[in-house]
Amino acid sequence: MKRRAENEAGHGLNALVRRARDGDRDAFGELFLLYAPDVRRLLWSVIGPSDEIDDLVQEVFLQAFRALSGFRGESRFATWLHQIAVYVSYGHLRRLRRRALPVAQERLADLDAPEREGPHARFLGGETLVRLQAVLDSIKPKKRVAFVLFAVKGFTAAEIAELVGAPVTTVKSRIWFARRELRKKARRDPCLGPLLEESEERERR
Repeated sequence: MKRRAENEAGHGLNALVRRARDGDRDAFGELFLLYAPDVRRLLWSVIGPSDEIDDLVQEVFLQAFRALSGFRGESRFATWLHQIAVYVSYGHLRRLRRRALPVAQERLADLDAPEREGPHARFLGGETLVRLQAVLDSIKPKKRVAFVLFAVKGFTAAEIAELVGAPVTTVKSRIWFARRELRKKARRDPCLGPLLEESEERERR
């Protein structure tokens, strides 16, 4: 991921992206193989364990394929793709809220997470994941996405602002309100307490 980012930063719109933008389906297939794991991890972190993850990954790349002709390289391709993934997440979370279907806790526990990475990965496993998922389901999508990207994925408020297309102050507000709602719902939960405390500590830095 780091090497790919450096390559994009150094060479702008690289040859593979240009070929895909010009309609080369093989080039787009290569981009899918390169970026699908990153997109899957992002979706999995934001919406939680779901047997719809692979369908959502496909949706992200379908939307990317349709919009690629308009990509001019003002941002890194990975950032642009993650922006699409965030909006796909919004749509999925809104559909879930409308359906309001309960998710069995044992189902959450049985689903495997994608490969974990980063300093916040310890919060993504086991009992903590199940408990966090349960309380996150009651939070509106925009606040939920901002909080998860900040507290679980380790993004800065500025990075989240770029992904969601909102001012940094708005992102910080969403994180604050999400954390307040979570704290009300999880005040006595020993698994979620450390996550909320670390989120507060990072925001103070």
